[in-house]
Amino acid sequence: MPRRLLPMLADLAEPRLLPAGEVLFEMGDTGSTMFVVKSGELRIQVGDLVFETVVKGGFVGEMALLDDETHIRSATVVAASDCQLVEIDQDKLLKLLHEQPDLTLEFCKVMIRRLRKTTILTYHDSITDLPNRFRFQELCRTALARAERQGTPVGLLFVDLDHFQTINESLGFALGDELLNAVAARLRETLDSAHTVARLLADGFGVLLEELGSTHELAAVAEQILAAIARPFVMGGRTHYVTVSIGVSCYPQDGGDPDTLLRSAESATGRAQAAGGNSYQFYSPELYALAVETLHLRNGLRQAIERDQFHLGYQPRVDVSSGAIKGVEVLLRWNHPEVGIIPPAKFIPIAEQAGIIDTIGDWVLREACTQMRSWLGSGLAPFRLAVNLSARQLRRADLTQRIEAILKESGLEPRHLELEITESTLMEDPDRAVLLLQELRKMGVQITLDDFGIEYSSMGYLKHFPLDYMKIDQSFMRGIPDERDDVAIAKAIITLAKNLGLHVIAEGVETGKQLAFLVEQRCEEYQGYLFSRPLKAAHVETLLRASLGA
Repeated sequence: MPRRLLPMLADLAEPRLLPAGEVLFEMGDTGSTMFVVKSGELRIQVGDLVFETVVKGGFVGEMALLDDETHIRSATVVAASDCQLVEIDQDKLLKLLHEQPDLTLEFCKVMIRRLRKTTILTYHDSITDLPNRFRFQELCRTALARAERQGTPVGLLFVDLDHFQTINESLGFALGDELLNAVAARLRETLDSAHTVARLLADGFGVLLEELGSTHELAAVAEQILAAIARPFVMGGRTHYVTVSIGVSCYPQDGGDPDTLLRSAESATGRAQAAGGNSYQFYSPELYALAVETLHLRNGLRQAIERDQFHLGYQPRVDVSSGAIKGVEVLLRWNHPEVGIIPPAKFIPIAEQAGIIDTIGDWVLREACTQMRSWLGSGLAPFRLAVNLSARQLRRADLTQRIEAILKESGLEPRHLELEITESTLMEDPDRAVLLLQELRKMGVQITLDDFGIEYSSMGYLKHFPLDYMKIDQSFMRGIPDERDDVAIAKAIITLAKNLGLHVIAEGVETGKQLAFLVEQRCEEYQGYLFSRPLKAAHVETLLRASLGA
């Protein structure tokens, strides 16, 4: 209250004396009056935390006075010095506000400020200023509801300081709190701002990760945290080293609610500590194995090009009627020094998530175009070179410029290049895709629609895409001629493609019966093990010379 209120209090009640150090009331006590400080200072406390210091003209106890249901005190008030206090009940307060209406606004401002502070204290840790366990569970509950609607995983990491009790005993509680604050700051600066960091226990922190692409991202974050905390902390003029143990749980595999997920993560932390600390463990052994393998591949991908671990295979595309080779599809293979040959279906999604698919894609296109130019330069008759484009490559604003530059660098004419793009990739942004395909066609590059019918099959957009070829996916060819549904789908694709003026290529052809079906349906080309597996450049060259001539 403003000090001009003090003269008005003289007629209301005699001041009460409260010696320094005495408690006026404790949190949880009941009371239906408030107190105005006539002289001295009071401290409002929540536990050991000093919430506010109230001086002459200020007031305390208004929450309980206005709470007609319980009149429960929401904090403890202690005299910081000898005080004189005037006690006011609800009737006296209303009389004062009636006589001085402008004081109502001042009274409300103080209450709002205190309510906001109370909210912060309720939801945040006083040492680190991070969300506390209660707030973390609320945020986790909201995240799980979003994940259930979107069908996405949620990760929870429990990060526990190793041997923190020993640290407290050796450094003292003040430096222990300073260390906790430093660890909290290190976590905030290490993790993405979209991730939630909270202090859950005396020496434990929680990390909440939403919209995960895959579980290996959890392992990557855990390793980032281990590396960040391993860096030295400077406190009290000395350098200190600490480690953490991390437990990882994942929705929906390890729990469908915050309490279960948190228990799972804490259990995994216990295993990490039992193994010696300074490590992380997944609650699910299966997820742990998958995440570690994926992270291992991700790290290896960054060095695969430099260490010459990638190589290209070329699978011939054959004319259904004549058996002559019409082109080759370029297929990337990774010869990992420890794992061996890794198929693209396994490492391409990892490369896309890691953001290195552009580099790999450029390498593939450059190597393939250079090889193609070499073949044509040696006298081979022209044929088509088909290269796959990933979704991430298609999103590049400079894609056409990159392709044009590689063609120019390799000396290959655009008419010899064919780009395979999946239907799902085109449908991410169909309007932009139409413009992009038009630019590529204008350059002279041919376009093949891959994986048609697997996901989208948007007929409305299909007629607008400037295409040259359409492929029948091997998943449909597999059941031909015995599976009625596969036969019907393949026939429909061939008919549709012909009506749109497109040529049809069937992939995954492995039997004579499948080839006979394609002949009967007048499909133009096929590829598959029936004719040849993907071959190295030198081996496929032999087939090319036999089919096309030197």
